[in-house]
Amino acid sequence: MSERFKQRRIVLDKDSSTGQLKVSTLFSLLEKHPYQKEIAEAFAIEDIKNEVISVDYIDTVYHRISFFIKNYERFSAFVQSKNITVTESVLPVEDLPERTLIFNFKEYVEIDGAVGKDLSCFAIYNAKNTFFDTYDMAKYANRLYKDGLGELAYQNIEYFKDLAKTKPGFNRHRSFRLIKNKGEIFLRGITSTDRYFEYGVDFTFVISMLILHRDMKNNAGNNYAISTAAVSESKLELIVAEKHLKDAGEFGKVSSAVEITTNDLGEGSLNFTKIIKVGGRFQHGIYLFPSANEDKQNSIVISHSKKPATVIANVNQVYELLNNTDDYINDLLTVKSIKTPDELRTRIINKLTSPRSAFKDIHDLRDIFKTRIDNEISSFAKLLAMCNKAEELDIDYDLKDKLRYIISDIILSNKK
Repeated sequence: MSERFKQRRIVLDKDSSTGQLKVSTLFSLLEKHPYQKEIAEAFAIEDIKNEVISVDYIDTVYHRISFFIKNYERFSAFVQSKNITVTESVLPVEDLPERTLIFNFKEYVEIDGAVGKDLSCFAIYNAKNTFFDTYDMAKYANRLYKDGLGELAYQNIEYFKDLAKTKPGFNRHRSFRLIKNKGEIFLRGITSTDRYFEYGVDFTFVISMLILHRDMKNNAGNNYAISTAAVSESKLELIVAEKHLKDAGEFGKVSSAVEITTNDLGEGSLNFTKIIKVGGRFQHGIYLFPSANEDKQNSIVISHSKKPATVIANVNQVYELLNNTDDYINDLLTVKSIKTPDELRTRIINKLTSPRSAFKDIHDLRDIFKTRIDNEISSFAKLLAMCNKAEELDIDYDLKDKLRYIISDIILSNKK
């Protein structure tokens, strides 16, 4: 993926952060957002605009998201199949692969109803496959381009375009989600024109911080810190942990945390997942995902198909995730697998190095877990230290989340 669209970790430096942000400043991120009014009403922004939110590193993350809002302009174009031409680029494009596909829209309609002409954009992320999946030919088209037969793929698309001009069933009308950066336009995704709602990293960050602010006002003693954050123009991951640590036996000091993510390219527009932060204070530590059960809700997933009013109503459930920590700590105390830490280490490395593992070629990760430890409960702390080193590796964030789930599943799999 192009460097300018890659999700990267935000450096959280306590010396350059005040840990405070005025509500009005936070809300300025939504100045041009289509759902600004709904959020303002739901959180009574006019009444609290002069209040200060105190969450460690909130200002650091705010500045990074502000950078993306200013430098990456999001917009959509509604286009009919008969008006689309797909070709390969001849000239190189900054940090994009050679012969990246160019989509040209002979005519399109903007979200405000204005009609535009002759717009070209470079396909990024999975946009190319989404387009060809419309014709059930993604695998075939990719093979043609790989073999240098792009002209044949072009002829196929032209054939379907000609059909669309005379047969309405082939003239699909879809929303092409675009982004402009450095004077160039890129195609991020293709969706329905009326059943897909894009919220964005700005919406997710603002909503999350307002939820934390309200929770701290309603529950004296609750204080939060952003312990890790990674962002791109389309994806955001935050882990926000309570600053108050509690004892969890062999796991040491732990705190309640919530993973907050959004992915404009995937199913979840806004996701909240309960986790337990083990070891360390603030940035350092590992993250365990408790297993879901009927008694405790541990995640909220709000899809892109939900309308703004529904999304805002659903986020009220987050307060339950923020204030049910003791039950999860009790679950940690029942884990019996910690009595055999080297068996856990072996299971982890076997998962990472299996032939079908996405981690098998990440040697730095494999090396962390290769050293044997005593199979006694006294060595469980050494295993946690290994997991901590794995957490600190700079790897793709989708992989990092998968790694957290693997470690959580193995460590928390057996109870007394």
